[in-house]
Amino acid sequence: MLAETLVRAGHLLIGDHAPEGRDYWARRFWDRDEVESRPVLGDDFRAQKKKIAEYIETYGGDAARVIEIACGTGEFTAMAARSTAAKEIVAVDISEQALRIAGERVEHPGLTLRQGDFWAVDDLGTAPLVLCVDAVHHLGRVRKVLERLKTFVEPGGVFIGNLWTIDNYHDYQRTRYGALQHLGRSALFLANAVAMRATGGRVRWASYRTQLLPAKAVEPMLREVFDEVLGVHTTRFFVAFACRRSAGSS
Repeated sequence: MLAETLVRAGHLLIGDHAPEGRDYWARRFWDRDEVESRPVLGDDFRAQKKKIAEYIETYGGDAARVIEIACGTGEFTAMAARSTAAKEIVAVDISEQALRIAGERVEHPGLTLRQGDFWAVDDLGTAPLVLCVDAVHHLGRVRKVLERLKTFVEPGGVFIGNLWTIDNYHDYQRTRYGALQHLGRSALFLANAVAMRATGGRVRWASYRTQLLPAKAVEPMLREVFDEVLGVHTTRFFVAFACRRSAGSS
């Protein structure tokens, strides 16, 4: 179909340029609650949340400290507060609006909400449980994001997250926006890619703020970055995973 062709062409033009969504996400937040309530698409998001909850309980339940990157409105921050033994939870997001909602949502005596850019915060320390849900694909080139996230995981600790995948992306967009609007968004993405290619990445806009991988590429990448992959769960639109940093990892 035409939209698929436009997006494929755009990705070829973009090459190695990382997605850039800082300004976009600093001005807004993503409402996962609203997405989960949708009759057509909500099932996949709810299934993904259930699997992440299982991973947190199984691999992070005894964590004394939790770091969450791109916490958004606090849905998974609250899950960590309920499902772990954490005495301290540090939740970071670039959106002031999202953090305000998270603060109203999460009740935990050791909660710290921190506004900041993922690529700039360097004083978080490490934790036995690190979370980044619904955001890895927005933060930059996926492998580079995973490599940086690993630095927040203490040796022997666990990282739990997910990735939005390209496999059924166009079905999702057509269901959500309609075929005509999806075609227009795909054309805008290609125009952005042309501008980026022509200017060496200096000119870009928010239509390129996400890097989508095929589902089959996720587990091999995780195995290259982390010392152990504890679980991988694929749904129609996402891949959820739990990975360990070994006790002797540098």
